Amino acid sequence: MRSVVIEWTEVSSHRVVVNVPADFDPEVVDLGDALGSLEDGGFLGVVREGIVVRFLDALDPAAEELFGC
Repeated sequence: MRSVVIEWTEVSSHRVVVNVPADFDPEVVDLGDALGSLEDGGFLGVVREGIVVRFLDALDPAAEELFGC
């Protein structure tokens, strides 16, 4: 058994249907904060990208196990 550091980026996909005021202009509102306040996040899925693995010189006894070590 050995220890490695694994880093990655997650890109998630979401879709929601919402009601907005008649004069809604997506160019002048902060959609990021507004979408974060929704009860239904509309989560569709996630893709993990840019996975990088770096081997450690010493075993880390506190590390989680992966692949049934």
